[in-house]
Amino acid sequence: MATITPRENREGQVIGYQAKVRRVGHKPVSKTFEKKKDAERWAKSVETDMDRRVFLDHSQADSTTLGALLRRYREEVTPAKRGAVQEAGHLIVVEDDEICLRRLSALSPQDIASYRDRMLACDYAPATVVRRINLIATAIAHGRREWGMHLPSNPAEAKLTARPKGADRKRERRLQPARVEVTYQRDPDTGNEVELSHHIPAEEERLMAGLAASKHGAWLVPMAKLALETAARQGEICALDWADVDLAKRVMTIRGLSGDGSKNGEIRKVPLSTAALDALRSFPTYGNKNGPVVGEDQRLLKVTFGRVVDRAGIADLTFHDLRHEATSRLAKIYTNPLELMRVTGHKTLSMLARYYHADAEELAQRLA
Repeated sequence: MATITPRENREGQVIGYQAKVRRVGHKPVSKTFEKKKDAERWAKSVETDMDRRVFLDHSQADSTTLGALLRRYREEVTPAKRGAVQEAGHLIVVEDDEICLRRLSALSPQDIASYRDRMLACDYAPATVVRRINLIATAIAHGRREWGMHLPSNPAEAKLTARPKGADRKRERRLQPARVEVTYQRDPDTGNEVELSHHIPAEEERLMAGLAASKHGAWLVPMAKLALETAARQGEICALDWADVDLAKRVMTIRGLSGDGSKNGEIRKVPLSTAALDALRSFPTYGNKNGPVVGEDQRLLKVTFGRVVDRAGIADLTFHDLRHEATSRLAKIYTNPLELMRVTGHKTLSMLARYYHADAEELAQRLA
């Protein structure tokens, strides 16, 4: 049975009408309208849907803002996920935007598109923009599925809100070999141009020299060498335990930060080359039977690596690029892509293709 109750202000003036519907088998639902006619129409519609057993309670979506949903998701769901720290960081940034003031029931694809455009205007990388929109879509989907946030559709889904182009562009950064740069300088005595040759050392050489000279070089040099020999991720190396390193069998077991799998959720065994063994033996913790291989905080090492790269004048290089380089080098050894995937940990050929970068000169040499 539906009841319509006037809502009054402190002066006794009617400012709206609250419609409340009660039905056996349903929780009471209510909604306030400015006009009595609208309240009656809504109550009748709800009663009809309840009788037809198709009623969905939208009160949660009406009273919950996107910001409240994202905070709840960040606090209750994110901590149990791999990459929780990174995901929480993205969610906190999203929560500061004006879009989070919108109630879920009023959130539209146009709102998501406006947020997308604001991020692009602030020069966020397309991949970052996609990551944050996808997080919004994931949180809304979870709210609809688990928390009773009934919405007719998910406004952040890709089919409703276009993602920026270029986000899935394959990164092809590899370490560059030594080269000679030629410049021209005018001779002040003769007025003639003089050709000058400058030898630019290989990026790997400059990188290792810079890492060795840094405060945390004792950790970063063997980490970088191990990454280049095994294609292991930085987090995987930092999570290594000496109990997972069998120097006699030349095998390293990668369990990831959680201990129960790497980024893709799988534990893998990686063969160790002679150079990889040398890198492991050069860690300050070498000789321990148990305990972490890397005895320094990963975040500190990541910051230091970035500073070394900048000081060495190496443009646009991250530690993760060493995984790209290693995968391309290992492809010359493991010509069977299935064997290569077992070493690198990629689950599909399409993902492996994002990391394998053989240049045209290399391919031409194989044809010779």
